[in-house]
This record gives sequence, structure tokens and C-alpha cells, in this order.
Amino acid sequence: MKKNKFIPTVCIVGRPNVGKSSLFNALLKERRAVVYEESGTTRDIAEGIMSVGGNNIKLVDTGGFVVRDRDELSQHVKLHVKRAMEEGSLMLFVTDSISGIMPSDKEVAAILRKFDKPVIVVANKTDNEKLEQEAMEFYQLGFGESKNISCLHRRGIRHLRTHIFEVLSEMKECFEIEKKETPPLKIAVVGRPNVGKSSFINNLLKRDRVIVSDVPGTTRDSIDTCFTSGGDEYILIDTAGMRHKRKIKCAVDVYSIMRSKESIERADSVILLLDAACGITKDDIGIIDFIEQNGKACLVAVNKWDLAGDVKGVSKEEYSDRLISAASVLSKFPITFISSKTGKNVIQSLSMIRILDTNLDLKVSTPFLNGIFKKNDPSKIPISRKRKRPNFLYIVQSSQRPVEFKFFVNDPASVLPAHLSYIENKLREQLSLSGIPIKIVIRKSRKERK
Repeated sequence: MKKNKFIPTVCIVGRPNVGKSSLFNALLKERRAVVYEESGTTRDIAEGIMSVGGNNIKLVDTGGFVVRDRDELSQHVKLHVKRAMEEGSLMLFVTDSISGIMPSDKEVAAILRKFDKPVIVVANKTDNEKLEQEAMEFYQLGFGESKNISCLHRRGIRHLRTHIFEVLSEMKECFEIEKKETPPLKIAVVGRPNVGKSSFINNLLKRDRVIVSDVPGTTRDSIDTCFTSGGDEYILIDTAGMRHKRKIKCAVDVYSIMRSKESIERADSVILLLDAACGITKDDIGIIDFIEQNGKACLVAVNKWDLAGDVKGVSKEEYSDRLISAASVLSKFPITFISSKTGKNVIQSLSMIRILDTNLDLKVSTPFLNGIFKKNDPSKIPISRKRKRPNFLYIVQSSQRPVEFKFFVNDPASVLPAHLSYIENKLREQLSLSGIPIKIVIRKSRKERK
């Protein structure tokens, strides 16, 4: 087989609630897409890389396709599914062995025939021999024998992966064999519902990659999109809006928030979008706290700056000061002002986040660190006379990504939050720590200061 840098794309399509996202997760061997019994849970396009025989294949999960639905959101879903079909090299047409052929299956089959691309019919929920016999009816769809699987029991998944590879091989598709020295930078775009996350990503990509709607909560899953800008490779992760527990209305919201948190955990860096008209809320502070707990680089982007009539006459500097006054944690992260609608400063945010991401690779020598605190001894800060003063002996950097420092003292119990704040402030004054959280760990030393 001829091999070069191109990766074939396999598109998973079908009517709602047949198990497309379950198949997507099973083929990737990880839980990437939200799976729930509610019809229409998946709305956006999700991407992942599946490796078969040492070759990479891009896998695309799509929303449920219903020809007769005419509402605006359904029209957006259908448009995105058709675009995914156009880009795909091979289609996985997912059906349901239990319900058999439905009218909407025939409608999807008719659309697939228009694209004139190879199609593998996948009969999901084929859990026993009786259902295997009944799956023979899928011949009527006109794409040959179905591949019978059960995502729930992982039945037939390995054989399906092999068959996908064989079909692509016969098509003489190209597979990527070159190893990239620098992996793509994974950026999670997070924020409360309806702050413009999907519009921000679409503006970066210069196309409607994710569905945008005025209805809060349109994005339910974490959507990965690979793209290149300025010669650098990125994976953008559009997440569901993260909201407080009291605002969760259904089980899908629970899964969406869980997936958003998982996206932050697996991302390299994070862009937090705020709504200029709303400023910062308790929900935003909760998101920042989670970002900080996970040690991720973060850029705070104030979106809809062009539409914020309530802040007209307020400079960006004044607005930033107000944000920091409302939430002091923001002083650790750079603040930029953007408009996802017009594209102002959107592409520049990529350059900023890449710089912040490099700060996570910071490596500081032990002599330099101790030189900082030789001149700025934390034990000399003002504290209550009733408190015992600890002796701060020496400090080392203990990790990168996340950045962590260990300060050894004679008596860890006597170290106060004021000491930790002082140490962090001095580190930030002397080192390139903009935009990244740092962790300071206090350890007892066996050595006493002479």
C-alpha cells in the first residue's frame, strides 16, 4: 500500500439513537463522546484518531440524521452531517438490529447513494444469534452484507476495525506513517453556556465546524477539531457550557459537564471565554478553580466586546481591573478582548496561548531559586506574635506540567497561607509564570539552618 502523510476519514452516520456515539467510543477504545438514551444527544461533529495496524484513520461521529425535521437546530445538524459525508473516504451506516429497518434508515441510505462512496452497514445491538439472522434484512438498503456488532458488549468491534482497514486498503487510501516530533497543542475552549465558544472556534477555522445557536446548551459534547495555523498544529476542544449544579436540568447536562472537565484535564492549555456584558460570575470562578487545580495554562478572553453596550466608555484596562477586583485569581492569567462575531483578536489568542503553554515547560535551577529567597526570606513577613516563625531552608522545582515547587522548612505546621502567598508572588516576579498555575508544597527538612 502506498503511504504518505494523508489520513483517510471514516464518517459514522445514521438516524438518531442507533448507537453512533457508542460505536465511535468503541472504535477509539476510549469514552470520548457523550452516550445517552435520549434521542438526538449528539448534535455536533466529533473527531478522533483510530490506529489500525500501525496506520492512523480519522474517525468522525455525526449527529442523528432525520430528513423530515424542519426546526432550525435540526437543519444545522443535517448541514454538518452532509459536510462530514463530503469529506469522508468511507461511511459507516449504523442501524439498529432490534428495531430493524425504519423509514428514516431508507432516507439516510438514499442520501448516501448520492455521494457515491463506499458504505459499510453496521447493525448495532446484535446481541445474539437470533438478531444476527434478523439483521439479514439490511441487505435491502443496497450496500451489501451488514457487519453485526454490539457496542454494549463490544461484540464484533475488532472485526469491524479490521474490515475498515481492508476496505480503505483496497481504495488505495493513504495512511500517515511519519511521526511528528511536536504533537499538536490541545486547547480546550471553556466557559458558561452561550458565551460564544462555538462561534470562537468557527471563526478560527473560517467555517461552520460546530453548531451555533442562541439557545444556551446547544453544544452537549466536547468536540475535537484538528487544524493548522501559521505552520503550527492544534486540536481545538469545544466544550459544553459549564454551569453550577443548581442549574443542571437533565442527565445529559451532567454527562456534558463531566466531559467538559475531562476535556480540561486532557488539554495542554485552556481558553476561558467570558461574556463582556456579564463580567465574571460564580460559575466562571468555579471553572477557573478547576483549571488551576489541574495546572493548565489559561488565557482569559472577554468575548462580545463589540456588543457590550453596558461597558461603553470603559477602557480595557479599567475593565480588567474590575475583573481582578471581583476575582483576585484572575491576576495570574492574561486577559484579552475579542469578538467571535467579527473575528477581532481571535487568531491572536492562538499565539498568546502558545506562549503561555511554553511556560509550563519552565525549568529553574535550584541555586537560582534559593537566590530569590535569600534576598526575600518568607520567615520575615509580618505575622501574629502568637505564631511560631518557621525557618525556610531551601526550595527546589519538583515538576513541570504542572509546575510545582517544594519548599523545605523546619516546621511545616507553622507555615501560614500568608507565607504561601508571599512565596508565590516572589516566584511570579522573578520567573516566566504568566498564565499558569503553580503549586507550592511544604515539606519538613531534616537539615536545620546553621
